[in-house]
Amino acid sequence: MSKRDFGLYLIITNPSVSYAKIARVAVDNNIRYLQLREKELSDREILLAADEIMAVTDGTDTRFVMNDRADLAFLCGADCLHLGQDDIGLLDAKKICGGKVGEFGLSTHNLAQVEDAVRLNPDYIGFGPIFKTPTKKKPDPVTGTVLLQEAIEMAGDIPVVAIGGINAENLRDVLRAGAKNLCMVRYMMDSTYLEERVAETTERMNGYFLFCEGAQK
Repeated sequence: MSKRDFGLYLIITNPSVSYAKIARVAVDNNIRYLQLREKELSDREILLAADEIMAVTDGTDTRFVMNDRADLAFLCGADCLHLGQDDIGLLDAKKICGGKVGEFGLSTHNLAQVEDAVRLNPDYIGFGPIFKTPTKKKPDPVTGTVLLQEAIEMAGDIPVVAIGGINAENLRDVLRAGAKNLCMVRYMMDSTYLEERVAETTERMNGYFLFCEGAQK
């Protein structure tokens, strides 16, 4: 893994445990990015959730990521803002955040979008869905692992986060495609055993990376 890669990325969507619990698990497992993606909540509820999460993550190496909303990211003092293809543009988002938000991520769903994202030089790029997923009401077309590998190569030194339908069964396929960073939304959020799943997944990823490094020597 390069210095810019970070491994597991956590997204909070309809979790089975509390926001504070998720934040504590993220901090204890050195998760760099913890994103709040609750599209059914009101603005007030989102800000309250952000406060609950940041009460745990503030002062740690875990960055709190606000999804979509530059205005809410500014108001709560989020560490990072993640933008989708239908959201406000990155340059406008930076104007709204006024330097208060330090990092930005961009979602992409095909290679043309990856190419556009690279020109904007975000802190990381999300790519997917790698596999079929019901997480979103209107999912984008499945990319598969072949396009994922191309996206990673195209992004150069910008970290790419593989996302969409990834679980314990297909994790190795994603790693074999070259993914150093990935997100497993349902696999993590649908379980009350979040801490165990985060630790196990991190261990499997690190083990794979160490194996690959050893094989190259």
